[in-house]
Amino acid sequence: MTDPCKPELTDNVSASEPTNEGAENQSPETKPTPKWLRGLQWRAHWLFPNLIRHDQGDRTYVREHDKKENERSRIPADQNLRVRMIWGIELYGPTEIDALYAGLKKLDWGSAGSWKHGDGALNWIRQQRSYGSGGWFNVGYVLRREQRGRFPMIHNYAPLPAGVDSLLVGTFQLSPSLTGVLVGFKLEEYLARRYEAELNRDRVTSRERSHRPRAISIISPRNQKQRVIEALRADLRRMAGSWFRRHLPGYFCRLEHPAAFPTMELLTVQDGPILQDPTIAEAFYGWRRLLANVGPNHIWTYGESAGLQLAMDRYSDENEGLHIVAALDVAAFAGETLKYGGENAPDAYIHACNELLGGLLVHASTVEYLREQSRDLNITREKLKTARSGRNNVMRTLHEIRLFFDRTLGTPVIARELAGKSKEAGWYRHDCSRFTAPAWGKTEKLRELSEEIRGRVHFLASRLTNEETESPRVLRRLQLLREWSHEQVYEVFP
Repeated sequence: MTDPCKPELTDNVSASEPTNEGAENQSPETKPTPKWLRGLQWRAHWLFPNLIRHDQGDRTYVREHDKKENERSRIPADQNLRVRMIWGIELYGPTEIDALYAGLKKLDWGSAGSWKHGDGALNWIRQQRSYGSGGWFNVGYVLRREQRGRFPMIHNYAPLPAGVDSLLVGTFQLSPSLTGVLVGFKLEEYLARRYEAELNRDRVTSRERSHRPRAISIISPRNQKQRVIEALRADLRRMAGSWFRRHLPGYFCRLEHPAAFPTMELLTVQDGPILQDPTIAEAFYGWRRLLANVGPNHIWTYGESAGLQLAMDRYSDENEGLHIVAALDVAAFAGETLKYGGENAPDAYIHACNELLGGLLVHASTVEYLREQSRDLNITREKLKTARSGRNNVMRTLHEIRLFFDRTLGTPVIARELAGKSKEAGWYRHDCSRFTAPAWGKTEKLRELSEEIRGRVHFLASRLTNEETESPRVLRRLQLLREWSHEQVYEVFP
C-alpha cells in the first residue's frame, strides 16, 4: 500500500517558489534562513531541477515508488508486444486527383496482387471515376526496388521509409468523385518492438520546469513512459503522412495541421487482452493504460472473435485527427481466420487484419474529410466578416477566399454523393467488419461501429450539403469576391 502521508509522484505534482510563511513560528534555537538566500536557492533549483535539490525529501520513499511504478508498467517477457503495421489513408477529390494520377504513373504499379493487370491501379481508378462506379482494387504487397526479382510473385515497387519491410496497398472508389488509397506499412522487427523496449526500460523520477511561472513539475517513471509512447506513436503517424506527401499527396496532405492525417496501428501480444487489464487493481498503473487510455464503453470488439479489439478515440487535441489502435490477442484470435497462413506466422494475422480493418479505416476517414471541409467553410466565413472591417484586410482575405475555392472544388458534389451513400446501411456493414461496443444504457442494444460511422457521415454530409441552400448569400459573396479585380474590391471596401 501507498503511505497516505506521502504524495503520489505524478505529472500533476508541482512545487512553487517558497514564501516566508511560517518563518515566525520557527523555534528560537533554529536560525531562520534569510529570505534572499531561500529565493536564491529556489532559482538555482528552478534552473537545474535535477542537479540542485531544493528539499531533500524522503529519497528512500522515492526510490521505492520508482521501483513499484517500473514493475507495474513492465510487459511480461513472454507477451512479445509488437507494432506489426501502421496504416495511412488518403482521399482524392476533383482537386487532388491529378496528383494521384501523376504519383501512380511514377510508381508504375501495374499489378493486382500477384498478377499483371494492364495499367494496374491507375487505369482502374480512371475507369471507375469515368463511369461513376464504386469498388476496391487490391494492389497487394509493394517492396523496395532493390528487392526486384527476389519474390517472383510481387511486381510492384516503391521507395520505403527506414524501418519498413514492405507495403500493403489497396485503392477504394467511395463515390464517383472520391477515391481512397490505403497503405499499410509493415514494420521491421527493431521498430516493431520499440513500445515494448521503452515500457520495459526502468526510469527514475525527474523534475522539470513547469509552464507555470517559477514552478517545478515532478515526473514519475509512469508518466515518462507515457510521454515516450506518445512520441513514438506520433513518429509512426508522421512517417506514414510523410510517405504520402512525397509520393501520393491528397486532401489530408494539404491541411495546415499535418497531424490530422488518419492512421491506424496494429498491436499484437501472444496471449491476453491489450486494451483491458484483467486485473482491476492494477488497471490504472499497468502497461495497457499507457498504450491506450480508454474506458470500456469506447472499446470495440470484433463479433467473431474477442481477440481483436479497437480503440478509436482522440487522445488529446482535435487537430491530431483520427488514430485507431487495433489490438490483437494472437492466442484468442487463432483458428479459422488464420488457418491458411499459419497460426503463428505474423504475416498471416497482418493480412487478416488488413482484410478486416482496411474498409473500416477508409470509411472512418470520410468522417474526417467532412469535418475538415466544414471547418474550412466556417473559417472562410469568419475571414469574410474580417474583410468588412477595412481596406487593409481585404486583399489578404480575398487571397484566402480564392484559395478556399481552389481547395474545395467538387466538395458540394462529394458531400451529396456521401449523403446518398450513407442511406445504404448494407454497404457500410459489408465494408466495415462487425465491431460492437457496450450500450450506453442497460435497456439499449449493443452499438455497432459501422452504424456509428454511417450515422456520422450522414449527419456531416447532409449539413454540408444544406449549406448551399441555407446560406446562399454567403456563398454568392464568396463567388463574387473570387472574380473581383483589385479596383472593384477597393470600391466596395473604401
